[in-house]
Amino acid sequence: MLRGMDRLNRWLVKLCGLALVAMVASVTLGILVRFVFSHLDIHISASWTEEVSRYLMIWTVFIGSAVACRRGKLIGVEALITYLPEGLGRTLKYLSLWLTVVFYGVLCWVGWQWLAFGQSQTSPVLELPLAFVNAAMVVGGVLMILNTLALMLETRVNGRDIRNASIDDEIETALAQTDAQPALGGAKP
Repeated sequence: MLRGMDRLNRWLVKLCGLALVAMVASVTLGILVRFVFSHLDIHISASWTEEVSRYLMIWTVFIGSAVACRRGKLIGVEALITYLPEGLGRTLKYLSLWLTVVFYGVLCWVGWQWLAFGQSQTSPVLELPLAFVNAAMVVGGVLMILNTLALMLETRVNGRDIRNASIDDEIETALAQTDAQPALGGAKP
């Protein structure tokens, strides 16, 4: 399951990257049409650019958040978890992750309702079914649940401390290098 989720997440990161490139291109084209071409008396209609960039942003946020769940990279205040004794802090972290999974479940439920509501509506300019846009909430919620469960499973299987799940190899290397360097004002080599 962990390898499958990691493989899927690599594809999702690439998909988010492509969506960001398309979003930047859409916004840039909208700016050029509205502010540059109109001053040059070149009249092009590109009213679709705002809608495209908005819908790409919605999908990118939900998919990107799901990928961030896998590594524990979503924003959170962890001062209490690191301050408490190890066992209690770990238990509290798992409890918070389970509550987060419940929240993602509610997100899926609400998203499903919005998806059903959007079946009969279309977007104003592109005339896309709004169900396509609202599906981002359901897909993102399911992926967030799976990635959070994968994070908890990985820490249990590998014996890692769940409180340090957001610390990746790059940060660990930087922290180790900082600890190995002499303190400021110390003896010079």
